[in-house]
Amino acid sequence: MNARVKSAKPGIVHLIGYFKRLFNNPRTIPDTNAFDQSVSELIRQTERMTIIFQAVRNGLNQSNTVAISSFGYRKLNWLDWMVGIISFMNWSRGLILIFTSSERIAIFLGHPLFRAKDRQALTIWAVITLSVMFIFREWILNLEAKGKLEILSIWKVCCNGFNRSHLKMGNLVINRFRLTIILVTIVAYCVMPVVPLFTLVGFFTPVLTNPWMYEIPELAFSCFLGSFSCALITTFLLNSILGFTWYFICTLVFHLYRLMDLLDRADRLKKSTRGMNERNIKLLCLLIIRRLNSFELTTRKLRYVFLYYFFVFASSGDVYIFLGLVVRIYNDVLANILALIGTIILPAIGIFGYIFGNFLSELDELTVRLHHLTSKNRLSLKTLNKVSEIMDRVAGPYNGIKLGDFLTIEKSFFIFFILENISTLMLFTCNIGPLIN
Repeated sequence: MNARVKSAKPGIVHLIGYFKRLFNNPRTIPDTNAFDQSVSELIRQTERMTIIFQAVRNGLNQSNTVAISSFGYRKLNWLDWMVGIISFMNWSRGLILIFTSSERIAIFLGHPLFRAKDRQALTIWAVITLSVMFIFREWILNLEAKGKLEILSIWKVCCNGFNRSHLKMGNLVINRFRLTIILVTIVAYCVMPVVPLFTLVGFFTPVLTNPWMYEIPELAFSCFLGSFSCALITTFLLNSILGFTWYFICTLVFHLYRLMDLLDRADRLKKSTRGMNERNIKLLCLLIIRRLNSFELTTRKLRYVFLYYFFVFASSGDVYIFLGLVVRIYNDVLANILALIGTIILPAIGIFGYIFGNFLSELDELTVRLHHLTSKNRLSLKTLNKVSEIMDRVAGPYNGIKLGDFLTIEKSFFIFFILENISTLMLFTCNIGPLIN
């Protein structure tokens, strides 16, 4: 145990030291084995945290092995039963509180918004949010049980260091990729432990600020139990979403930097002598095909997850901002918490859009590089046909997310959707805000 602590501590010290040097000199790019070990240890710790909160069960060690029964259900463990039972209890409790006006039932079930003016709206919002998060968690775990998340394991080699022979990238691209993974992992590693405190404050604020809690002891006791169970289940569900988001972003980032490595390889071919270029261009074409196939497999298996992220969480972010900043629902503390959640969700979606849009722009750059290679080198007809085929492939199916055989949602649709969301939110703010206040 002591040896393990001694080996982990220098890694953290090295990581902090490199960040200090990077801050003092932005041009410094760390590239040592000690730094790699520190980053790999951070990745493994974040992976263990996601397994604890059951974002996925196997972490980065995914496989295509099917682990479901003949009825299509995955094997449940004790944590699955706990999350499912507590979620169902809170969901049923919320529905009863929505459709009943009896104060006795409200006291027995522990309504934290007892006799509050916004209790109906907040209860409906809580039930919908719980349903959305629980459905997402069950969906991801079922995808894992069906062996459809093995695509997340493509970057698990980073757990053992950022080795050039394993990543098949250039040193400069590896350094940039490692820095991006560090930033994303630090955010996930620091946010997930804070979620329990955040949920406790959110669910116990209505309890502590409701004056009826101090006059009805039975209500206070039942509200304490109900709010604690809600905070517990929300912690698991929210951290499972955050954990899978970490896997999702890192997987997309890995594909993005592999594409950037292709651009660097094409640039090196442009600067090299023309004698051996045809053979190298053939090898580059084979590498492009393999990496495009890998990216297509990832987008095909996760396309509905991406759409779920985009539509559901973009809409929920708008709702949270509206309830927190415009309506100022219940009290200032709860309103500020909702507004903070909304302002976190929208930039997170923006990160997804930036990564996906950057990938599309890099594909355009790859087409330009291939065109330069074909125009500056005398290639055989077979090689020219292969390059033209790759250029057509790059220019074709990457203009959006393909759903089925006939429907493709273009990238411009996502831009218009975000703009419509913002305009709708501004419309409600300008017209409804003064009436409420």
